Amino acid sequence: MKKNGRTALFLWVSLWVIFIGACLYFFLLLPEKTTTLTGSSAHWKAENVVHVQKLDSNFRTSSVDELKVWWMGSTLGEFSGVQYEISGLHGTIMKGNGASGSFNPWVIHLTDILLSDPQLEYGLVVTITLNGSTETIHLQRQ
Repeated sequence: MKKNGRTALFLWVSLWVIFIGACLYFFLLLPEKTTTLTGSSAHWKAENVVHVQKLDSNFRTSSVDELKVWWMGSTLGEFSGVQYEISGLHGTIMKGNGASGSFNPWVIHLTDILLSDPQLEYGLVVTITLNGSTETIHLQRQ
């Protein structure tokens, strides 16, 4: 009977060690994955860096993006009234108006969005409208 008790204790302790190890990996040690998406159009160059974060309490990952946009056309000087839309595999992710100033680069921070692996494979589509002219940039993995 003692042998069965030791075996059960050993199994119980082993399962707890595995469980604690898995929790440590997913909540503390899971490496942050970084993916860079780049693209350009006639007058624009863009780069989006996606930092996929650790799992949250609901076992979901989240990502923080930094989109940088450069004007590659002739000198613009100051600008205003820029509109942008960022979309992906499942539709629009974000739209808004850009700040005034210059594109050296213009930076947009996106937080609390989830970009899955299929989404990262597809890439992002950035549509920028400036002074009534619209251009589309398809950002893809390098």
